[in-house]
Amino acid sequence: GQQLRDPFGFTRTTPHTARGDMATAAMPVVLFSGRSLARATPASNSRSATAPRLTAFHAGKNISRSNRRGPTSTQLTVRAGAGGVSRDDQPKDFTLKYLYDGGCTVCNALVKLLKSKRGHEKIWFEDIAESDFSPDKNEGISFEDAMATIHVIRAKDSKILTGMDALTSLYEITGMGWLFKLAKLPVLSSAAEIAYKMVTKNRQNIGGAADGFLALGRINMEEKGEGSCTDLEGECREKAPPVDEDADAAAAAADLRRAKRAEDKERNGGRTAAQATSSSGLETASRQPAVLTSGSLSDRRNILGVYDMRRSKSDARALRAAPVDTETGELIDELITIPLEDSELSTVAAALTSIIKHFGWQGNVGIGLPGRVVRTDSEAINETLDTIDEDDLEEREVPSSIANYGSAQQHARSTRLTGLANSAAEVSTSADSRNSRLEMESYLKNAVGRDVVAMAGAEATGFGEMFYGAGSTDRGVTLCVTLGLGIGVSLFDEGVLAHNPEDVERQLATWEFPRWDDASLPRLAILDGEVDPSEPEWERWAARVEHYLQRIEAVCKPDNFIICGRASVSFDKWASKMTNVTTPVLCAQQGLTAAVQGAAQGAREILTLRRDTARVRAAIGHSKGLSPQKLNDEQLGAVFDEFDTDMSGELSREELGNAITMLGVRMSDAELKELFVEMDSGMTGDITKREFIGWWQDSVGSSSVEIIHTMEEFEQVLDDAEGTDQMTVLMVGVTYCKPCKAFTKKYADFAERFNGARFIKVFGNENKDMTMLCRDTLKVKSTPTFYFFRNSEQVHMHTGANAGKFENFVMDNVRAGEPGFGSPRQFEEPVEDKRKAETAAR
Repeated sequence: GQQLRDPFGFTRTTPHTARGDMATAAMPVVLFSGRSLARATPASNSRSATAPRLTAFHAGKNISRSNRRGPTSTQLTVRAGAGGVSRDDQPKDFTLKYLYDGGCTVCNALVKLLKSKRGHEKIWFEDIAESDFSPDKNEGISFEDAMATIHVIRAKDSKILTGMDALTSLYEITGMGWLFKLAKLPVLSSAAEIAYKMVTKNRQNIGGAADGFLALGRINMEEKGEGSCTDLEGECREKAPPVDEDADAAAAAADLRRAKRAEDKERNGGRTAAQATSSSGLETASRQPAVLTSGSLSDRRNILGVYDMRRSKSDARALRAAPVDTETGELIDELITIPLEDSELSTVAAALTSIIKHFGWQGNVGIGLPGRVVRTDSEAINETLDTIDEDDLEEREVPSSIANYGSAQQHARSTRLTGLANSAAEVSTSADSRNSRLEMESYLKNAVGRDVVAMAGAEATGFGEMFYGAGSTDRGVTLCVTLGLGIGVSLFDEGVLAHNPEDVERQLATWEFPRWDDASLPRLAILDGEVDPSEPEWERWAARVEHYLQRIEAVCKPDNFIICGRASVSFDKWASKMTNVTTPVLCAQQGLTAAVQGAAQGAREILTLRRDTARVRAAIGHSKGLSPQKLNDEQLGAVFDEFDTDMSGELSREELGNAITMLGVRMSDAELKELFVEMDSGMTGDITKREFIGWWQDSVGSSSVEIIHTMEEFEQVLDDAEGTDQMTVLMVGVTYCKPCKAFTKKYADFAERFNGARFIKVFGNENKDMTMLCRDTLKVKSTPTFYFFRNSEQVHMHTGANAGKFENFVMDNVRAGEPGFGSPRQFEEPVEDKRKAETAAR
């Protein structure tokens, strides 16, 4: 079979033809394939279909020649159009037939130039963008071939001229052949090329003075091989990128690995080979069927878990990753590690892209990143000193590595100045870090084309232990402490991740206090020649851990501690030496894979929470007749007052639950608790008005243009708009579309100007969810395509990146009282092709 490619970059394979029948046939067999077959299905995209061609077989062998430009003794060709059977629309006495792209303003400008010259009546202008364009009427020239370079068919002998030969024939027949001599002058040709691209957009205003530049510029571009179209204001005419054979091979290899793991599991009595030899294997895994999947964005069970870790014996970082079945915690594929060259977010994004490609992963991603301490400056240290610490301060200075961290505000400021891509890939575990996390996630989502949930590495490790390890049976308030080369903490209340209280965060300063410089984690002897740590070394380490846990006990009073990370490997060597900690101290059970499992499980929990958050937001918006994005602080304050039935100025969990029920949103007790904890950023047990408004603003976001990555997000956008009378504008593009890229800044400017509407954007070739949305639901045929909605109903659709055309439709659909209504035009009225408009009307 042959591989075909749709506009969104995904491949499909056609069935093999009956080659067996051909091999035994004594007579030649002719196989016809082409666009007429594709057109039989209304939803098909004629531009992406295979060009019609005739292929001759004899005894199963292809006896056609690859060059189908002209008939030969072994090539069968249907003679039509220029030199064959006459067509109904064929003009009389034409000499040349010019195939041009009517969807391109640049090509249309050249057509208008030619038609303005004497001799144009000898040219038959054939628009390849018309729905009735067919290669069998044009000497077998497909749409793709015509897009690659300019094509002209000579009537007298049906000879096909391309490139410079085609352009020469058009110019000579219209009396402009002399321009080719001018085009050879370097200075004039360079100026003409620049002017050409400017003039094509404004030819109606410039008039005939532009003709020379148009002609010269087109010659120069053809000589440079720029093809027949460089339009950035029309529809995309770029070919889809070639099939990524490496990605396909990686996906196939991943499928084989997962199948082999399933076979191993079946041979070992329902357990994977690793679990069959591990005393800490998951019992629940043996009761579950084998999972063979590459994930999907609607799949909340199978998620790719990724952990940004420090490599052994160094400060170098690496990403450890594996797909996880979150129902059982089982790794459904191999565990891989990819080194990182540096700690920048762009580097992490590049490595994450490679991981997704390796696993052929189409689903959601959870990633645990190094934690960033919010306040470890000298002021915070002074607030956490005890008497012994003060004595120690008199003897030694605070290391610059601690004193110079600075505040969260300083970090945020530097991040904005240097750009998110160049900032460190670190996540704060503090209560006020939600917005920075969402910015980081947005960057990673756009970089990898998957829904990504970011969390601190300590949180990922905590999720792993709370759901699959030491914390899966013990509930209450549990503090997971990840110890190794560094330290991280995550707090869970009855299994729900809570914000780290400020007092807990500030205790981290004492961990790095100078007194503990000689109390790093001892390393067990592994290699020949290495020596096991001495007893005093274990005692010194235990004293450091004990000091820290005692301070946490004083401000948090947890029910359990769980020691995670590398320190859990040697837990038996040092834990018994801590005699002054009253809270039970447990050892992690999942080892160094806990963070990978937890990153996946954490993503599942957080994605569920965000779904519930969106449902509550939409319900509140519907009750007020406004989109959630349009509610201001005053209106949100009024919502809070309605929820606060006892008028205490704070919301209890019961009040929040009653309000959500009144809104018609059903949530389980566990989901309600997660939502309550998310709102209660101060961990006080009640929600203040300030916390409620802050939660709302962070969850809604502030970007003028939202990029949608999943079908669920798109459906939520329409649900948000239902009953609010709000206008929603959707731009559909693909990543390789030049007009889409050129229109991006204008689209953001329109979103700012008409900020009463909601502007969203999707990339149709980003992932399978978006491909299905664009190809199957929206029936997108070319990009960019724009859709306008009122409430959740589509009211308009058009294609092409012409700013004047887009402005027309926005101003036609915006209503009195909405931002931007009645504002002066900023772009010229588009020049419509009457023939295409009449065709569209029919």
